Parts: sequence; structure tokens; C-alpha cells
Amino acid sequence: MSTIACDIPRSALDEPAWRALCETAAAQATKGCGLSHDYYVERFSSAIDAQLGRLPEEQRAQALKIAQEWDYATPAERQETQDWNAEHGYCSHGIEFGCCPAGCDRDDDDWD
Repeated sequence: MSTIACDIPRSALDEPAWRALCETAAAQATKGCGLSHDYYVERFSSAIDAQLGRLPEEQRAQALKIAQEWDYATPAERQETQDWNAEHGYCSHGIEFGCCPAGCDRDDDDWD
């Protein structure tokens, strides 16, 4: 994924470049999410979090506001989703146990 060059301090976020980064991150998250929205949000949001540190502090709020157009969730929101999933019989991918293609609920004895 490309990154936004932030070596030169700027007062305003380069919105077209940030939107392009968000679109790329969303496309990559979609390709690997197995059609699970929770997993897409995790993948997309983690990619955005990795890029936020490259932005000046004063640009981050605007960047996150834009990222929300692609369903960005904060780390706390993602943890809340993971907690809810665990309490209600869903795996970390947001898929009901017994249905996850990654085998999250698989007991190794079941595969002998």
C-alpha cells in the first residue's frame, strides 16, 4: 500500500491523497475479509491506524473522519465488537461458530 509523504509539515490534510489511500486500504481489506463485515472493519481500520502515525497530529482527526466513510472503527470500538462476538458465539472474524471457513471453532480432535 502506498503511504502519504508527511516529511514536510502542512497545516491541511491532502484529502485527495488520503481518500486514495483509504480506497486502496478498503480494496485490500475487502479482498481478504471473506465477506465478513467485522473482519473487513478490523483489516481496514488496522491499515488506517498504521498510516495515521505518518500524519501530523493536527491532521489526524480529519483523516479519521474521512476514513469513517469506509467504516473505520477505533481500536476501542473494534475491541467492543470482539467482546460482543465472543460473548454471543461468533469468532474473531465475526462469523458464527461452525461456519467460519478459517476453522476458528475447530477442535483439533475433530480433524483427525
